Amino acid sequence: MTGVSKPTEAPQIAVILAAGSGSRLYATAHTPKPLIKVLGLSLAERVICTLSKAVNIQHFIVVLGFEAEIVKAHFTDIARRRSVTVEFQEATDWQRGNGASALAAKGHTGAAPFFLVMSDHLIDAAIPQALVQNPPASGSVCLAVDHDKTGIFDLDDVTRVQITDNRIKAIDKNLAQWDAGDTGVFLCTSAIFEGLEKAAEVNKYGLSDALRALAQEGRAGTVDVTGRAWLDVDTPQALHEAEHRLLQELGCKLSDGPVARHLNRPLSRWITKYLIRTPVTPNLISFVSWLLSCFAAVLFAVGGYPALALGGFIAQFASVIDGCDGEVARLKHSESQSGGWFDAILDRYADAFLLFGLTWHVFSANNTHFSLVIGFAAIIGSFMISYTADKYDGLMARRLQGAVYFRLGRDIRVFIIFLAALFNQPLFALIVIAMIMNIEVVRRIFVCMNDESA
Repeated sequence: MTGVSKPTEAPQIAVILAAGSGSRLYATAHTPKPLIKVLGLSLAERVICTLSKAVNIQHFIVVLGFEAEIVKAHFTDIARRRSVTVEFQEATDWQRGNGASALAAKGHTGAAPFFLVMSDHLIDAAIPQALVQNPPASGSVCLAVDHDKTGIFDLDDVTRVQITDNRIKAIDKNLAQWDAGDTGVFLCTSAIFEGLEKAAEVNKYGLSDALRALAQEGRAGTVDVTGRAWLDVDTPQALHEAEHRLLQELGCKLSDGPVARHLNRPLSRWITKYLIRTPVTPNLISFVSWLLSCFAAVLFAVGGYPALALGGFIAQFASVIDGCDGEVARLKHSESQSGGWFDAILDRYADAFLLFGLTWHVFSANNTHFSLVIGFAAIIGSFMISYTADKYDGLMARRLQGAVYFRLGRDIRVFIIFLAALFNQPLFALIVIAMIMNIEVVRRIFVCMNDESA
């Protein structure tokens, strides 16, 4: 950026500014801003989770100020639960500005580049990753900037940046001519403290003042992160927007079928919005979904249309709930391979019980061997669809590079059961499931075998 060789060391430390009072949110929440929860996790915890998972930051320096002891206790609890280390520095003059707070970390960041972030910003994991891929030159700093002005929330409050050749030319909230918005995510060398001290000499105590001082010497660069989500959560309106964005970002998995994508996911996100505010764990949600499927299977076996129809509704509701476990896990940054494995096992049991219950219902009604055979074929097809899913989905992900593709899976299977129960056609449901699932398995075998021989 400045013609000086770039540092080779990867960042190991992040400085989190958590000193401000956040008066606009404090007036309604009556709690320090880092402790304010957004869909189950505090702003502070979300910042730590993002940096630790995105760029493997395990050591954090938290700058304290307003309600220091309360904030310190909260970060200490996060460190214990998330297995990271946190040290604290108290900014005695934090009221002067965020630059005065940042200066409290001087002498504690080491020689390698380090992240500087705000405790009240939600950021996409790709933002720190982009900074790591484009580190500052020695004696410089880099700021992640967003060039999409139309996508910036609260445009009147954003810090505006004027840029020339990826270097900051001017930075201020009141710039008339500007190119990008300041996301509040920095990758710094110790030069940031030089800029802060130069700004303080003229009674300027903002991070923007420090960048302005460094920009005059060509030592303040930018990294374009346009298209990546970020949000400064400093008002009740921004807090509401944060919740909305996090729910929307859950989106759909590439492996979701059409029923999951267009029916189950919108419903599960609505339910997740309320579950996330409770202590309910993803594994418990998986277990409840399984129990509901078992209850639906029992209703199928009881016989009679009322029990069949009620069982169909419960089976479909369980399918919707089955999406909430992963959504809660992602929102709470508690995803785990064991949790996904546990959910997959319960899903297989649920599928077997539902189809067996439906087979029992049909056999009890007509007492024919055909119903047993077709029920067995439906169960086998269901299991083989699940067994072939990993290899097939991996192949589709490589071929289509993240594009959506049509997929026959559990969502369609349960939806067929729901419709058949509603219209009192259980035998028809078993026939359809047996046919399309086994045909799909054969198709997947040919697709995957041809790919390997190509």
